[in-house]
Order: sequence, then C-alpha cells, then structure tokens
Amino acid sequence: MRLKKYSWTCLGLCLLFLLPFTSCRKEQFLTQAGADLRFELDTLSFDTVFTDMGSASRRFKVYNPHSQTLKISRIELAGGGSSDFSLNIDGQNTLEAKDIELAGGDSLYILASARIDPNNGDAIRLDSILFETNGSQQKVYLEAYGWNAIYVGRRGYQTRFVNEQIQLTPDTPYIFLGQLYFDSSSVLTVPAGTEVFMFGGPTSRPGDRATIVIGHNSSIKVNVGGDLNQPAEFKTHRLEEDYQELPFQHGGIYLTAESVNNQIHGCIIRNAVDGIVIDSLAPNHPTVKLELKKSMIYNVDRSCILARFSSLWAENCILANSNQYNFINILGGDYTFRHCNLINFGTNPFVGRNEAVLSMRDFEIRYDADGNEFPVTADLRARFQNSIVYGNQAEEIELGSLEDFSGGAQWDYAFEHCLLKVDTFATGQFNCLINQEPYFRDLELYAYQIDSSASPLINAGMPLNPSLADDAESKGRDAQPDIGAYEF
Repeated sequence: MRLKKYSWTCLGLCLLFLLPFTSCRKEQFLTQAGADLRFELDTLSFDTVFTDMGSASRRFKVYNPHSQTLKISRIELAGGGSSDFSLNIDGQNTLEAKDIELAGGDSLYILASARIDPNNGDAIRLDSILFETNGSQQKVYLEAYGWNAIYVGRRGYQTRFVNEQIQLTPDTPYIFLGQLYFDSSSVLTVPAGTEVFMFGGPTSRPGDRATIVIGHNSSIKVNVGGDLNQPAEFKTHRLEEDYQELPFQHGGIYLTAESVNNQIHGCIIRNAVDGIVIDSLAPNHPTVKLELKKSMIYNVDRSCILARFSSLWAENCILANSNQYNFINILGGDYTFRHCNLINFGTNPFVGRNEAVLSMRDFEIRYDADGNEFPVTADLRARFQNSIVYGNQAEEIELGSLEDFSGGAQWDYAFEHCLLKVDTFATGQFNCLINQEPYFRDLELYAYQIDSSASPLINAGMPLNPSLADDAESKGRDAQPDIGAYEF
C-alpha cells in the first residue's frame, strides 16, 4: 500500500514539472502571405433607410478557410466615428477590433446598421469594413440609400391632438408615430401617390403602433376620385422585405362615432391590426360614416374592416387576407357592397384561420355593474351586389342573431348576383354562384383579377342603379358587368 501511494506521488511531481513547458508553447498561427479570409458577401446593402431613424442590423460571416488559426490584426470601419454606419464585431459594439484569433475552419459574425443624417438629403451612403491579416488588407463594402421623410406624431404611449387641416403631398414620404387624434373639425387630406409609413412592428406594444383616429366633427379624405392605378398607401415603416407581408404592425384607421363624411378612395392599407374601424353612428350625423371606393385592404391581423352599429358604402374594393375576418359588423348598422371582393386565404401559413370571411351580427353582449351579461340589439341592413365572398374554408359567411330576444332587431340583408363560398346557405341570396372556381390571376401576389375566359364571373353581374361605369382600376364595364371588383 505504501509503495502504491508513493508511485502516485511521484507521478504528480512529474506532471507539475512538465506543466510549465507545455503551457509556454505558443499558438501556431498561419502567417504566410496570401492566407486571406473569406467573406460571405462582398457588399452589404441596406436598400432604403429612412433618415434619422436607422435600419435594422444586418450581418455577414467572415470565414477562416485554412486548417491553422489566423490572427486578424485589425477590423475597422473605414469612416470611423463620422460614418453613417455602425458595427458589432463578435458581440461588441465598436468601430475597431484588434488581434482577433480565428481558428481554422471557424467563422466570425459581423453586424452592421445604418443611420443616415437627414441634413445630407436623399443620397447613396458608402463606406467599407477593413480587414488586415498578415500584412494584407481586404474589404467588405457598405451601401445604403438615405430617404428623407416627414415625421408626424410622438413615439410611445403618447397622443398628438391635431386641431387643424392637414394636407399631405406625394413628394415626400411620411412616418406617422403614436396615436394621431384629429379633433375639432380638422381634416386629414391624402392625395394620390402619397406614402404614409405607420411606425410599429409585429412585436411592438399597442401604444407604440401608429394609429390614425378621426374624432369630433373631423374627417379623412384620401385620394377622392382616384383609383388603384395611383393609390395612396398606409403601410408598415419597416422597409425590409421580410416585413412587407406581415400583419399586426400598426393600428390602422379608427373612425370614431363623432367623425363625419369620411371618404377613402384609391387607397391601399396593409400590415395593420385592423385596417379600418368604423364606430357607431352619431345621432346628429345619420349620413354614411365611410365611403370606400377603388381601394384595397389586405394582410391584416384581426379584420380588414370592423364596423359597430355604423354605415359603409363600398364600391370596387378588395378586402383580402386577414387572420380573422375580412368584414365584421357588431350591433347592426347599414352596409352596402357593390362590385367588391371579400377574399381570404390567410396571411400566414403557420397561423390557422377559423373565422369566416364575412360575419354579421345584430347584437352586442354587455355587462352590468354586477358583472352580469346582457344583450343589446340593433337593426341590420346589408346589401351585397355583384360581389365575391370567397376563401379556403367550406363556410365563409357567418350570421349571428338574437331572434328570440324580446327586443329583437330587424334583419334585412341580400346577396344579389354574387359568388359565395358557403356550406349551407338558403335565404337572402338571389341569382348567386355557389362554390364555383373564380379563376383569379395569382393568389400569392394578391392579384384578384379574372384570369380566364372560363371564369363564371364574366357577365354574371347585374346592371346597378346608380351604375358603376368602371372597375377598381378604372377599366370600363360593359352593359352586362362581371362579378367582382375587376372587369375581365
């Protein structure tokens, strides 16, 4: 036993004696000329960046393609502190990093972002990232296009009250921030070709999402008389390609009960939570709350249009792709759709859709002071003429009524010369096409024009009074019009 213990002690002493020699051995770096780095790309482009706002970070990889370790003497942003770009090197925000060891076959992430000085105007900004290894230099170029914009509103949980006439112009893009509340007889006028970028994002808090609120005796006038050939647009402020089709990024347009004479023509609204919310009819303003013509609302989270005991006159419009409803009304109201497409195939393949394209209800559930629920009802009138209600579910029309409630409301609805996607639907439809293939041009590109002479929509509409002389793109209609927003 003693001999064994002694042997282990000797072994330990030997290891301690050898340790200084092994720890002093230096890392063997590859130092020969021409042993360069390899890059994932030669130019990192940011496309368009709003001035004074900054871009999301983009990244690329730096590779050591050799078997031995390379020491990168220096990684540096060429423009230094005056550059429109910034770097994150191996997890550190810095303008320069030195003596970075990159093992053979390993890689390193470089992140870059752009923030453009608005005083320099619209222009391409250029810079580069320098890499120095074994005395040789390599570069990755940076480029971004700065785009001046006019900022309106305040970020965060703040509301800007507007008590004046606001006239936008198509010459410069606008970025709306926070909640913009138009009040006291103010009017927001948006002409053809104007781009309004709504600040927010799919992960933003509700108060951070830009929302347009039309309040007391105020109105919104968008591209009145215009069409979808030169639309005004309300969309996300995120310019990256991945964000263009995402819903849930801004709060859309909210028409309060006290708003009046709202007109939205030739307009595209996308990326919203709700595209347009139309609140109750005010007693002193019995006219149509919203006139919607030749417009498209799509890729939204809850509803393209949510109406609550209100009124809508819609012509040549496309309501498409919502995670829930295309059009939903609560507590009755008065709604007319003429030559409209209500189409839903979902905005996200990873999110299931259980709701119908169209939902109409004559009631609302409310709660008393003790928390007991009770229904409130209101009359409902709805007309769908030469329109399409279609989607990827068997039943795309949902009707909700409290017929046995003692204060029951009056229902008056009709579908005339429409294409309907329904499972069981018998009443209120006249000369309609049921569950037939419409032959749209391209669902993935949201192109809902008729694409085949075999489409049953052609010449299946009825003449309207007052008539509609043209379609959503101002193409003329003939005496026997086609069903939907587009004439073949």
